[in-house]
Amino acid sequence: MAGAQGTAGRAPGDSARAQVVRSTAARLFEASGYAGTTMNDIADAVGLLPGSLYHHFASKEQIAAELLTAFSAALGEVADAAVAAPPAPGADAEERVRRLTADVMALSFEHAAAVRLRAFEPPTVATARLREAMRLPTAALETAWRDAVDGLRPVREGGADPALLRFALQQATLDAPGSYPAGRDPRELAAQLCDVLLEGVTTDCPPDAELDASAATRAAAEAVAGWRAEAPPAGPRDRDTIVAAARAEFARRGYDATTVRDIAAAAGVRMGTLYRRVESKEALLGEVLARYSGHLGEAFDAVFAAGSAEVETLDGLALVFVHASRRFEAESCILRYGWSGREAASSPFHDYYLQTQGRLRSLEDLLARGAAAGRLRTVPDMALHIRSVLWLPFHQHARTGTARAHAFLRAALLRGALRA
Repeated sequence: MAGAQGTAGRAPGDSARAQVVRSTAARLFEASGYAGTTMNDIADAVGLLPGSLYHHFASKEQIAAELLTAFSAALGEVADAAVAAPPAPGADAEERVRRLTADVMALSFEHAAAVRLRAFEPPTVATARLREAMRLPTAALETAWRDAVDGLRPVREGGADPALLRFALQQATLDAPGSYPAGRDPRELAAQLCDVLLEGVTTDCPPDAELDASAATRAAAEAVAGWRAEAPPAGPRDRDTIVAAARAEFARRGYDATTVRDIAAAAGVRMGTLYRRVESKEALLGEVLARYSGHLGEAFDAVFAAGSAEVETLDGLALVFVHASRRFEAESCILRYGWSGREAASSPFHDYYLQTQGRLRSLEDLLARGAAAGRLRTVPDMALHIRSVLWLPFHQHARTGTARAHAFLRAALLRGALRA
């Protein structure tokens, strides 16, 4: 991915060796995360003795902070340039949105290591420098997106919620390396994503009343109604307490960075008690993901089994996912960057990987049938883009409720923000 070779590997005044160390560390951080990368790993990959590495960088944290700072600076420059150069009267507002989408997604791919480094909380022992480096120029980015999206007249006059359209574009582009395969052209992906959100995926979307009455929507509503909050654990030493603590710690720290001792401390149990209740950290992750994937898979299958047309089925899936991203927020965080190497049978994420790949194939088949029947448009990699948009945490934007998020997906994803 470009992050290992682009600006992440350069800094003014650097020696050539320091540039190599930084770009090599970026590649390792991107692949294995912060906790999964050591200074010895970096030294081995560069071909240096560990002691020689410290002549260039005092710590792994210093390298990570520099990578994060470079990403923030690059994003700030793009945002400032977008705000400082508004389009001339009569200029194409859509082109402005597409250009900003492409610029931010390209930077996210170029700085993919920094994107992954931001996926979880910094280590407890992290310095103020690393914590500060993880902050993005949020205000500048939001201003750039607001200026760009507000220029879209159809959005201003009705249809797709402009605030959620800004949120969707910003989140999808910033998190792109975690949603799309490595080695893809980010500007090409950005153009496709804009096609999906601005033009929609349907050729003729039914009105809301028909969508609300569809068998797929009824199946989705029944499925999510069955997602009840799990009963509170029976006591501080109960096994359910340990599983709940593991779920929260995996989401906060990332699976690799979480230790059994962290889980025991969060659950309020001794290590001996934990090991009498659970087999291993891997077993805990397996249980958390199995519960989650089971709920999601049942809802997914119910919507497909309802027998509705392709457009109604997509709308039912949208309803499932806006509920899932809220109800299973912790699991979404765990999986955001926690499943690198997921295709390997030895990975604790492997079973979930197989299940989610099966759901992706079902979505691809649905889209192919809809396109063949003339009910859906054809956009390259449309299944990947739809999955990326469906998983966006809309509830994190100004406490957006599921009804508002679902309405946005109908207006933008199904009908198109510029067509709605």
